Amino acid sequence: MSAMRPLLAALALITALVGTGCGFQLRGVRAPVDLPFGTIFIALPTTSALHAQLKRSIEATDKTRVVGDAKSAQVTLTIIGDSQAKNVLSLDTSGKVREFQLVRTLAFRVHDAAGRDWLPPAQIVVRRDMYFSDQQILAKEAEEAQLWRDMQGDLAYQMMRRLAASRPPAEAAVPVD
Repeated sequence: MSAMRPLLAALALITALVGTGCGFQLRGVRAPVDLPFGTIFIALPTTSALHAQLKRSIEATDKTRVVGDAKSAQVTLTIIGDSQAKNVLSLDTSGKVREFQLVRTLAFRVHDAAGRDWLPPAQIVVRRDMYFSDQQILAKEAEEAQLWRDMQGDLAYQMMRRLAASRPPAEAAVPVD
């Protein structure tokens, strides 16, 4: 047993070094972002899962809070378009689907009460490939639902990064005579 200890310690050390050297990071552990505004209104139904996820992420910043009225918000996040697609990627020799691609596209903009853009219209596209099997229909349905949830999490994270990059609109330059 004592001869195994150095071997296990060396294996643990190698695993730790390789894991950190490649940039490995536990899922869900993401650096917080600083948002350049104090209040935001999210123009989505409050019952939607994306609204709830964005609200949690925004309020975790400690500097910014989500308000329930666009008039009392410094900026408004408006969703221009949101679509989901399930595309066939490949078929087997008998013509049955072997692989799908799930695609979620979200277009949005961030503006103030005067309509000036803090972030011009932008689009985020998230894709996941999924193998399909007729023998595992229930498992594949559960996998697809999990992939859609993961994609929404990635979408919310990318939106947070874009929100952090937004800037107040520049005032119109006054010409000098």
